[in-house]
Amino acid sequence: MDANQMLFYETLRFIIGPMVKIRLHLKIEGQENIPDTGAALIVCNHRSSLDPVILAYSVRNRYINYGAASWSWKVPGYAQLHEWTGAFPITLAGGPDAKMELNRGLELLQNDEVVGIFPEGGDTILNPGKVDKIKQFKTGFARLALDARVSVIPCTVIGVAERRMPTIPGPLVEKLIKHPEAGQGYSSVMYKRAACRIGVPLDFGDLYDKPVNKQLLDLITNKVRQIIMKLYNGEDLDRFLTGETPFDFAYERVGSGVKKLL
Repeated sequence: MDANQMLFYETLRFIIGPMVKIRLHLKIEGQENIPDTGAALIVCNHRSSLDPVILAYSVRNRYINYGAASWSWKVPGYAQLHEWTGAFPITLAGGPDAKMELNRGLELLQNDEVVGIFPEGGDTILNPGKVDKIKQFKTGFARLALDARVSVIPCTVIGVAERRMPTIPGPLVEKLIKHPEAGQGYSSVMYKRAACRIGVPLDFGDLYDKPVNKQLLDLITNKVRQIIMKLYNGEDLDRFLTGETPFDFAYERVGSGVKKLL
């Protein structure tokens, strides 16, 4: 993120952030878990277009370079906003394009910046009514963390009393988004109140030298999702929010603490 992007980002955070905090009665926990320096990969659940704003305001000591869905760059005004705030595109369907786009995230992490990923992709955003809390995660962030050899910081945005905005017709959405749910239209979720919990960084150090295959990526992805669900539900906060109880990512189960080699 260059100086102009930082200035624009900080201006938005200064102007919009307090309004969001007051409007949503925003409660923030775990700000101390964001390192002041060095690379970090933030992974968060995603139900509303408000989530990046909430997360950006909650992480006050760093600038987040978001991986944004590639289709959102086609929405009028969004491409410029993404450019001004240091975001980069990610193809949600995966494949060669997604791998190439993740290289931008790797470059940012290698430059000691903070990258933010919403690994549920577009599934929850496009049809939140079909999703119970947190949908399955895509594995791109796991590969990115292993390639960059950085900690993953699990985060969750918890919305209370959701309401749906007017629906954008399906034919219009389909012109912008290639997704099975696009034809049903798009209705953004807004929150009446919200909270943001920022978990302790997860160290993947014992996994760096293992072969990076589908099994390893799936295991990492599922375990991070389970931790974010714990944060969302307010469970085991001594392990995943405050760090009072140590947690070894490679060797401990999320649910029980019984040691088992990943």
